[in-house]
Amino acid sequence: MLNSHAQDIASRYMLIVTRLAEMAGANLIVGDLVRAATRNCLVAMHAAGAECAEIRRWVGGLIGEHISSSAIPNARAMDTWVNARNHMEFLLFIEEHDELAGRAGFNAQRAATFH
Repeated sequence: MLNSHAQDIASRYMLIVTRLAEMAGANLIVGDLVRAATRNCLVAMHAAGAECAEIRRWVGGLIGEHISSSAIPNARAMDTWVNARNHMEFLLFIEEHDELAGRAGFNAQRAATFH
C-alpha cells in the first residue's frame, strides 16, 4: 500500500503538471519541464518507499482522471497530460526492466534511482 508521504508527493506533482498544462495552453513550450517533473516525482516516490506498480497505479490514476476530465481547455493542455503519462510509463518500464535484469544477474551496474 502506498504510504501517505508518497501520496503527498504524487498530489504535489499533479499541481505542477496542472500548471504546466495551463502554460502549454497559453502556447508556451513545457515539454522538458513535464519530463523533469515526472522524473523527479518518480524518484521522490521511489525514495519514499513506493514500488513501480504502486507508482503506476497511483500517479497513473491521477493523470488518467485529468485526461478523462472535460475541464481541459485545449489540445496543447491535453497533450501535456498525455506526455506526462507516457513519460511516467517509459521511466517505469525502464526501471522494471533493470530490476528484472538485475535479478537475473545481467546488470551488475544497476543505478539506485530512476533514469
